Amino acid sequence: MILHLETSTKICSVAISRDNTLIDYLDANPDQFIHGEALTVMIESLLMRNKLKISDLKAISLANGPGSYTGLRIGLSTAKGLAIGLSIPIIALSSLVCLIELANIAYPNRVIAAAFEARRDEVFMRIQRGKEVLLKDQPLVINAQLFSHYEGLLWVGDANDKIRELLNNPKMDFDELVKPSARGQVALAHDRYVKGMFDEIETLIPNYTKAFYSGATG
Repeated sequence: MILHLETSTKICSVAISRDNTLIDYLDANPDQFIHGEALTVMIESLLMRNKLKISDLKAISLANGPGSYTGLRIGLSTAKGLAIGLSIPIIALSSLVCLIELANIAYPNRVIAAAFEARRDEVFMRIQRGKEVLLKDQPLVINAQLFSHYEGLLWVGDANDKIRELLNNPKMDFDELVKPSARGQVALAHDRYVKGMFDEIETLIPNYTKAFYSGATG
């Protein structure tokens, strides 16, 4: 039994899986960041409605960045508190990989560009075709030349409006329905769990990636 946490953007999401199968999930998509107030309540609610106890958990996975500085800190501190209290391991995953995992379900043959808001003309992004990594997690200033050699990009993430405006490229597609969710961690976390690939709780920090500026994204 694995608990999954997603707090990379304004979306706050929790899920529970068993043996690589999603049991249940809760997604909240408010206009403001609610992670500090909502995350533990959502975890308790999800466990309760599935008649599970916190002691049933064998591991915790989380989307550990890039993304909102505030959201990532809250997600990691919650995961660490539970993991230490229950003496179970933590599995830290790329927030962008988890989003692409969801996009691949709906678009299995597309080149997926996942991007989260940073500031000004900047985004945190990653590009994959299936499991093939074309661009690793990194912060970028958006300009048309960067993406001229990618054919048929499909963009997902909360930076779609910014990218649509800056690139103005009719050959690129945008999906507004594929959003960050803890559901995207199920297969990734299960694979890490069976391989025993866990993160060191004491030294684990959010993966902010290198920022272009001094300050937070939210």
